[in-house]
Amino acid sequence: MGPGWGGFGVSWLFTMATAPDAAAAPREQPADGPEAAPQGLRAMLQGEATAADIARHLDALDPAERLAQVLAVKGKWVKALYERMADAPVVTLEELVPGATAGTTLIYEGRNSLAMFTRFQKRFLRLPSGVIVGYNHQSMQWITGPGYFVLQGPDGQPPVPNEPYVDYITEPPEIPEGWPAYKPNNRGLSKSVYGNMHDYLRRVATGVVVGKAYRAGEDIDAHFSLTLAPPAPPEAAS
Repeated sequence: MGPGWGGFGVSWLFTMATAPDAAAAPREQPADGPEAAPQGLRAMLQGEATAADIARHLDALDPAERLAQVLAVKGKWVKALYERMADAPVVTLEELVPGATAGTTLIYEGRNSLAMFTRFQKRFLRLPSGVIVGYNHQSMQWITGPGYFVLQGPDGQPPVPNEPYVDYITEPPEIPEGWPAYKPNNRGLSKSVYGNMHDYLRRVATGVVVGKAYRAGEDIDAHFSLTLAPPAPPEAAS
């Protein structure tokens, strides 16, 4: 899900909905405030790098460094990344959530284009039926709801006919064991955050996509990146 829209109140709800649990939250700096000279992916966006150049660069990195470089892209540069990847190959559902992972929760680390509270997670799981469901993992879901969704393939329909999308309108056919209790997106405060939303996804590199949010088919100028979390390091032998 991308940044806030429609006034301060809803923007605040969005920032809360995409903030991760406090214990896991990194220190945030203003998205476009003073910072060190850009390096890696951010520097490439300031130059003339193509979608293919960016994909090659990120694919050459180990998963932890790839995540670090994508998360370093903040604010207006998230939108710039989405626009730069317009010529990238269409990302498939199989690439995002492989069939071999059915029954396993995959965690994608997110960065939205807001000025603050920009970190969140999207968690995905492929059901035995092949349907891919997910939710937004964040610290304020007791207020906003978990923002359940179904991951859909390109449907040939506007506003973005040839990109897969996160569908907050369709109700998941089932909720995986151990996930938060289901709360519909068309009621209460959940409606302000997730109601009538589709997030369209573009491929950036292996395990990396960038997205743009639409509400009732309208562009709300909201962007975000998702990067597959690196595998946890093995536990040290006792």
